[in-house]
Amino acid sequence: MPQATQPKQSGASASDPTGLHRPIKYRPDVDGLRAIAVTSVVAYHCGLPHVQGGFVGVDVFFVISGYLIGSLVFKEIRGHSFSIAKFYERRAKRILPALCGVVFFSYVAALLLLSPSEMYSFANSAMATITSSSNIYFWRTTGGYFAPRTDLHPMLMTWSLGVEEQFYILFPLLMLLLRKAKWRTQYLSILGLAAVSLAASVWGTKGHTDLTFYMLPTRAWELAAGVLLAIYEARDPHTRTSMPRLTAHGLSLAGLVLIGTAIAGLNQQVPFPGYAALLPVVGAVLIIAARQGFVNRLLSWRPFVFVGLISYSWYLWHWPMLSFARNCSDTDLSVPVATAIGILSFGCAVLSYKFIEQPFRKSTTPTMPLLRRYGALAAATFAPALIFSATHGLPQRNPAVNQLELAGQHLYGDPCLGIVLQYHPRLTPPCVQPGDGTAVALIGDSHAAAISEAMRAIANNAGYRFVESTKSGCPVLDGVSVRGITPERGRSCTTFNRERLDFIERDPSIQIVIVAQCWSLPFRQADLGDSYVADGQNEVPSTEEAKWDLLRVGLSRMVDRLEASGKTVYLMLDNPSFGFDPMRHMRTRLIVPRRWVAALVSSSSLRYASGIAPDTYLPEDRAAREIVTEEAAAHPEVHVVDMRSHLCTADGCRFAIGDQALYGDWGHLFARGAQIALTDLHLPQLHAQIPK
Repeated sequence: MPQATQPKQSGASASDPTGLHRPIKYRPDVDGLRAIAVTSVVAYHCGLPHVQGGFVGVDVFFVISGYLIGSLVFKEIRGHSFSIAKFYERRAKRILPALCGVVFFSYVAALLLLSPSEMYSFANSAMATITSSSNIYFWRTTGGYFAPRTDLHPMLMTWSLGVEEQFYILFPLLMLLLRKAKWRTQYLSILGLAAVSLAASVWGTKGHTDLTFYMLPTRAWELAAGVLLAIYEARDPHTRTSMPRLTAHGLSLAGLVLIGTAIAGLNQQVPFPGYAALLPVVGAVLIIAARQGFVNRLLSWRPFVFVGLISYSWYLWHWPMLSFARNCSDTDLSVPVATAIGILSFGCAVLSYKFIEQPFRKSTTPTMPLLRRYGALAAATFAPALIFSATHGLPQRNPAVNQLELAGQHLYGDPCLGIVLQYHPRLTPPCVQPGDGTAVALIGDSHAAAISEAMRAIANNAGYRFVESTKSGCPVLDGVSVRGITPERGRSCTTFNRERLDFIERDPSIQIVIVAQCWSLPFRQADLGDSYVADGQNEVPSTEEAKWDLLRVGLSRMVDRLEASGKTVYLMLDNPSFGFDPMRHMRTRLIVPRRWVAALVSSSSLRYASGIAPDTYLPEDRAAREIVTEEAAAHPEVHVVDMRSHLCTADGCRFAIGDQALYGDWGHLFARGAQIALTDLHLPQLHAQIPK
């Protein structure tokens, strides 16, 4: 994370009683605070225990950035020495060299290790990084910072740079607008904007968590907290020395406790930022304000200061290295391996600081020529990403992998699969096949969407129109939904289920309804806050038995409702799933440099050369299958299709045939896998045939 750097000297003079023209004194304790921030982030990303809230290190960085930038801009504007060009010169020197170095490293790694589709996604994120909009990109594409598979995005760490860089654009302009106002007016104006931002952050965590996490308007208050402290101190040159020593000790200790509590006590299930972000933000403000507190003295110790000095480079380097390694491994990295990569990235950060950051920062090139050079550097860094994106990942690098991914395009581009927070199903073409003939409807979650291409072919070949209504993470039941980390997910699932069941119930042409989903998903992901809940409720049932009863009741009510409206119901027992990612396994098998990396970081990769592996037939999977089977037995007209029967034998379950993958990830079938799984599905033949 970039922060402003300060001269290491200061001095007072009788001709400058306000202190506005004095250089800002170097604060070694602030560099020590950076060390805490970056170490917590790296430890969290490496999966170390007892740091589940280590992501709050970014919030500490935000406060530091606000404080240092606020100090510089406020003093220079009040001293009539502020220059937009000089400001962006400092920012360019601080941010661009190391960032461009990491991006170019990532280009080389991506060319060697990533498949075409992975390269395409990476290239788009790299372009967003160079244009300071990566936070917007990841908000729109990842499903949330804590969503599954986000660790496979090598540029994900740059979301926070996007927030800061957008702040760097707006804050100087705001201060220029307020430059003629009194100090009190300036302070209250920023305080008011910070209060609005904090309120938006709190509100957003109750229903718009992704937007709230990634975007500047709901993060601005964290940067503003540092700005407010800087302006408060800068108004009076004596303020910083007026604090009693005992008070300073108390504030610094309280700040450290707050940050430590956040790092050790928060986790992915806590709505964030919102109120929870007050812990690291207030903690950072207290430590910076304390100045002479004993925690500040501890943070001024040279090892802490050194880590703080290289913190920006370490923040940049650690994540791509971890992400590329995770892309190469078909399972998550072990903590020791991830920690070793974190340590290796520290070495890269030291070299980056010495040979990239420092030389560029000490450049004496005049402002305008320097800005033009940095503009050219940014353009040169942008160009490869543009090429990679325009060519859809340079598929000619590995035709076999390209064919593998083309075979699974439907899984990643189904227009009828509602995203996690989508409220309303798409009930128009192509999700509802045109015509007035008899129809088959496929409903369920993303596991249903994964078999929809094969299911459409089966329905059309039997003479039926085809209707698909699926939603990610939302099994379809009547009166029961899935509660996720946020109430919004539960509300969206409730609304989506109600609308798709109402549509099917009202349409007499829909004669067959096929329900396919991961029935056990809320139990598999209980650690992420998932659970079955009654519609309109957000409280998780207090016992496991009550949760299973909700599945039983919701399924029974749905079948009763569909049968009462004249539908024939097919219930699909879910396909097998795996404890590794079969698609990543296949990519690694086919990309030679990727195999080399996999051999270093994951002893388990490529251990199933036959394409057959044990599936994760968990107790919750078995319990869910029993409930579905029991409910089918209670409704004699219901048909049950077991999607495991043609994929599994006594030796395990098949995830690939030769170089052809049957799965797109741990549990979602590709079209070929769906065809095999649906071998036992036979629909009554109609006379009229509908073209495919």
